[in-house]
Order: sequence, then structure tokens, then C-alpha cells
Amino acid sequence: MELLAGHGRRCITPPLGIGMVGYGARTDGAEAVHDDLFVNAVALGGDGGPVVMVAFDLCLLTHELAALFKEAIGTATGLAADRVFLNTSHTHAGPTLGAWGTATEQVLAYRARTITDTVAAVQAALGDLSPARLRVGSAALDIGCNRREKLADGTIALGHNPAGPTVKRVTTWTLAREGAPDIVLFSAPMHGTTMGGKNLTLSAEWMGMAVQYIEAEHASTRAIFLQGCGADQDPYYSREDGRRGSLPEVEQHGHTAAAAVRAAMAGAHPVPAVPLRIVSRAIALPPKEAGGEGKTLLLHGLRLGDAAILALSAETFVEYAIHGGKISPAAETLVLGYTDGNIGYLCTADAYPDGGYEIKTTQVAPESEAIVKDAMRDLLTEMTG
Repeated sequence: MELLAGHGRRCITPPLGIGMVGYGARTDGAEAVHDDLFVNAVALGGDGGPVVMVAFDLCLLTHELAALFKEAIGTATGLAADRVFLNTSHTHAGPTLGAWGTATEQVLAYRARTITDTVAAVQAALGDLSPARLRVGSAALDIGCNRREKLADGTIALGHNPAGPTVKRVTTWTLAREGAPDIVLFSAPMHGTTMGGKNLTLSAEWMGMAVQYIEAEHASTRAIFLQGCGADQDPYYSREDGRRGSLPEVEQHGHTAAAAVRAAMAGAHPVPAVPLRIVSRAIALPPKEAGGEGKTLLLHGLRLGDAAILALSAETFVEYAIHGGKISPAAETLVLGYTDGNIGYLCTADAYPDGGYEIKTTQVAPESEAIVKDAMRDLLTEMTG
């Protein structure tokens, strides 16, 4: 059987005034729009029926919100929940869907509209299926680094730590189609936080700008960003007049990323893309505090022949992506975070003694690292064996 691929897209830019997500201290609503936000759906046809990858220009989904989206998609298309991947770009210049507390009528209306638009994008992707060949590439990309900066007093601050673990590359999966636009999935583990908490302008951040620049140069290409394991990775930014970052810096990061994507596409090599297989698993993680509640992490795997995607429902340190690439039996492996929900930070055990924002806010114990890495190995082996 040959691989089939299709694409659908809908604009999900919210109305002004809506609350924004990414910084707890930011309470004012959005005042302007720099660039539109979108939901993209990529349908993949093969053994056992289609699978759909959905990518949102949104900060995150909780498990409960992800379930609402999957239920709506299933009702409209018949797709089972495990045949739908929901990945968020983690832009901190995006709107809330009302995940915490009491949502306003405006937010509830926006959530309902976004669910409707997502279903429409998925249906469009399923209706766009045509034969495709897979090419995988990568190229250097330097728009940020590890953000866990150790200060003179030994504390960890959110800054820039060039010596810390990082992945300065972008990976591309190009689905080349005859008689239809090529579909390019690209991924890099990096926060969408060029602008800080004082920003009130809606934007898909550097990821969305990269999509615009790629498609402006390649009119016959549809570009879709998938967020990797960027929990401890921040883009470079300046500080001026008490503000962090700027829209010109967002645009520059987008240009840099688009150039890296083009280089990765130019150097890509063909990869067998069948059989198609999916595997999912839920694992229990122990709580950070004694007597607290643990969390359930969802792992979701997709095999396309010699290539594999492993997605985790957490804001995951980059070391998990590095580890997944090392242990995977697949020739090409892409590890994603922020998928099918988000249980919060998934740190590495050796980061806990140093503290810092991620350690302060995570809800799972340091023993979680070993549990997750064992589960990653098992899932990759099952999926590609």
C-alpha cells in the first residue's frame, strides 16, 4: 500500500479583548493582531485507515480540552481518538481557551468556534488525500538556546544558558505529492516566547512567521509546524524599556527558521513511508510532593515505514528528544511535546536540586524521568518492531 497525504487549514484568530495565555501576571486582553493564527490538519492514509495530525497556533491544551476536540472530530469523521494527534505550537502570544477557572462568554464562544474550525480542517484534509512520497531532512538552526541560566548566587533564572543541553537543528518531513501542493512538516524544540508578558499583540510567534515566509517562496508548498521538546529552550530576545523582545525579532527568527527549513528540504533524502502504524499508552507519574496527586502522561506514537513520531502530553525538557533519537530503532525519529494535552513540566531528575521555575511548578517527582524513558523505549520498540 502507498502512503496518502492531505492537508486542511482554517484561520482561528480570536476577537480582540480575549485573554492571553503564557504569563500568569498578564491580565489584560489582546489589543492587536500581528499575524493570523491557524489550525492545520494533515491526514495520512495507510494501513488501518487514516491518521490525522492537527497543529494549532495555540499555547497549550489540557487533557480535558484535547478530549473535547477529539470527541468532535470523531463525531464528524468517525476517527477514533488514538488516530488523532493534537499538537500545539506553544506560542505565548496566543489566546486562552478557558482551561482554568471560569471562562468568559467570549472565551467559550471562541472555544466552540475553534472546535468547529478544527473539524472543518480535518474534513478538508481527509478530502484532500492523494499519493505521497516521504523525504526527511535537517539543517542547522540557531535562534535560541537552553534557558536555565545559573546566576552568581547559584539560583536558576529564566535567561540564556548557551552551555546547557539544546538542539540547534530543524527537522523536515516533506510529503511530496503529484498534482497537489507538497506538505512540509517542520519541527524544532523552542518556546514561542520572543516577546514577554507585557506583549498584548496576538501572534503565532516565530513559528507562524516561518510558515508565512516558507509559503511565500514556495507557493506550491503547505508548511506546518510541530512543536518539539522545548520546555527548557527559549529564543534569543533583547530587553529595552522594561520590555522583553519585539515583533521585529519575532520576524527575524521566522526568517532564520524559514531559511533553515529550505536548506533541510534541499538536502532531504527519501524514506520508505509504509507501513503506517499507531501506538498509544498512558503512564502514571508519581507526585512531586508526598501526599499529592500524580499525573497521567500520554504517549502517542506514529510509524511511517522507517520514520517515527513519538509525542508526549507534557512540556518536556529537550533531553527527552535527544534520548528518543538515540534509542529509537527507526531510521528517522521526531520527538514532540505539547501533544494531546499537557500535564505541565516534565523535567530531568538532575535539574531538581538546582531548582528554578520549571522545578517549582512541575507536579511530578524526579523519578518520573526513568519511568518516562522506559516507556519511550517500549513504545518505540513496539511501534517499529
